[in-house]
Amino acid sequence: MSREIINTANGRLEYTITHRPRVTRRLHMELDNSGGLVVVAPRHWTKAHVEATLVDNTARVERFICKARERQQGELRFVNGELHFYLGGKYPLLTGRATGRKSGVIFDGRELCVMVRQPGPAAIRVALLKWYRRQAAEIFSERMRVISRKAAWTRNRQLQLQLRTMKRTWGNCSAKGVIKLNTHLVKAPMPMIDSVIAHELCHLEEMNHGRAFYALLQGLNPHWRRDRARLRFEGHVYLQ
Repeated sequence: MSREIINTANGRLEYTITHRPRVTRRLHMELDNSGGLVVVAPRHWTKAHVEATLVDNTARVERFICKARERQQGELRFVNGELHFYLGGKYPLLTGRATGRKSGVIFDGRELCVMVRQPGPAAIRVALLKWYRRQAAEIFSERMRVISRKAAWTRNRQLQLQLRTMKRTWGNCSAKGVIKLNTHLVKAPMPMIDSVIAHELCHLEEMNHGRAFYALLQGLNPHWRRDRARLRFEGHVYLQ
């Protein structure tokens, strides 16, 4: 097997080419154990042919990777020692019984300490989700203030932010100018958070995805293509 890389509009696409006797007519795709793309091609296909096929079907390839990685990822169990994301880092859970009346979470930079009144996966999950929401409200609000200072069209405008727990959408902007961000986004690295916020701030001026919108976005976040590609390929791990 050989490791290959192609550049797409959404960034670098890495894949491995392999061959199997039964694959003789068309290209097949699958993931390896680490979530990497494996392209199973007919033996008579050249690397150039494989690359051209992938380039011509980039959207389909990206959809396959996202859906396959979602299926491949196991569900969280919310138990002691399990790794959970926060701002792009992975931290183990340290669980215990709360001595007071309320459950809570303490993050010390090394682990997520979750204290609940009645220990168990369900209670730990609820406490952790509440903590994520509080962190998201604080971090998203601050980053929106910072990024909006670079967006002239937001001056003298009252920014409205709402949090939602969504399965697939990272953010959206309503016709009334209300920006909604996915609470799960707080698990992603800060550049991804900033990228989503910048995207939605641009919708306050341009509600579509036309040239004017992308001109605004380019000025606000020159790395938006890189950030979008990264979020598309990594985002599934933050959506639990």
